[in-house]
Amino acid sequence: MLHVEDLQVEAELVPLFNFTHNAEAETAVLRLLQELPPTAELVREKQRILQGFLASWSVLENFSYQKIQYQEVRKFLADVSSGRVALEVNHIKASVKLLLSEEARYQSRARYVQVIQFLHRLQQHYVHRLDLHVFPVGYRTQLLVLVRFLERFSLENNSQAIQEDQFSVARMVRFAQQLQAIKPEDLTAFWDAFHLFEAYWSVAKGMQTHAFVFPVFQEEGLCLKEFYHPLLKQPVTNSLVLGPTENVVVLTGPNMSGKSTLLKAVGVCVYLAHAGVGVPASRCELPYFQSILIAINLRDSLRDGYSHFMAEIQNLKLVLHAARGAGRTFAIFDELFRGTNVDDAMEITHATVRGLTGFRRSSFLVSTHLLALESQLPKESGISTYCIECVLRNGLPVFSYRLKQGWSSLKIGRLLFEKEGLHALLQPQ
Repeated sequence: MLHVEDLQVEAELVPLFNFTHNAEAETAVLRLLQELPPTAELVREKQRILQGFLASWSVLENFSYQKIQYQEVRKFLADVSSGRVALEVNHIKASVKLLLSEEARYQSRARYVQVIQFLHRLQQHYVHRLDLHVFPVGYRTQLLVLVRFLERFSLENNSQAIQEDQFSVARMVRFAQQLQAIKPEDLTAFWDAFHLFEAYWSVAKGMQTHAFVFPVFQEEGLCLKEFYHPLLKQPVTNSLVLGPTENVVVLTGPNMSGKSTLLKAVGVCVYLAHAGVGVPASRCELPYFQSILIAINLRDSLRDGYSHFMAEIQNLKLVLHAARGAGRTFAIFDELFRGTNVDDAMEITHATVRGLTGFRRSSFLVSTHLLALESQLPKESGISTYCIECVLRNGLPVFSYRLKQGWSSLKIGRLLFEKEGLHALLQPQ
């Protein structure tokens, strides 16, 4: 089960990895980040593909091409393959036509040269220079689709002839015959492989650009070292290390201390780890979770008639159904039950936290403003308390955004209320 709308994968995470040159490859990047492999081994397989790209970075670092050339080559090949453009492949007829018509000769030559230059660059600069053995066997089949398609044409000889101004009518006819032999399904397979190739390259470039690291899956515990939210320009890094018996984290801290951002950063790391890509941390070790559910910006639902509190109830119910299933569940609750009164919130938050400890194979992060909850938390193992450090200087809060163990009882609402002069403004004139 996946419930991660609050991470805004398409709007916030995809741009971190999107260095593509065309819309189809961009869509492939989106799929790579949105379609999470259903097992840990398949996640590792995806990692190995990206590791193959990174191992080939000396070849692929400057992968590029002209977007307009790609668009025109793709359209021309599609028109030829579908029959919308008919090439004369009879040697005698084609030769006569091209020799007698300067316009036909010029148009055909321009199209063929564009196709040859695009495909030859892909072949000679990138595909032929790859060591296919650094990629897992499953992905090698996709690379071989590229290799074999490009080998159908005499690209090296034709490219050399073009450079020497020796691209004769006879060569044009032979190339037309090669183009005409392309089956629609072969062309579709080639472009699919090309777009996936560019998507993996783009994700690998994103990892290189942002210095993301591959996670390691393990049976128990959670280790995030120097993690951060990748959209912050000057992020403060934090670490969270949980032992095998610590499956519930209760996070406290005053408003504006950065609780939501920290929770979202943890969620981003867990999500990207399961997508098979690098994470914004110096080290990441975690179990494989079959369900990931993250609630940071829950809102009322006018369509379903839910109040904010009812939305929280339904979200918790969803998490519990997932946790009661066969696999592991990872869930984040930001300001749990803030949609109801304090007395109700205290009672049901206590019941929720205590109940979550019973799902030993799953992990839960819960932030709260209910400071009185500290004395009510069960003392048994399973619950870890963390807070985000904040101190008062000259009566004003100073935020460090640092995560530390313990409980924060700092209240700054009244201080900010007074600092902004609201008491005075509330006095009658």
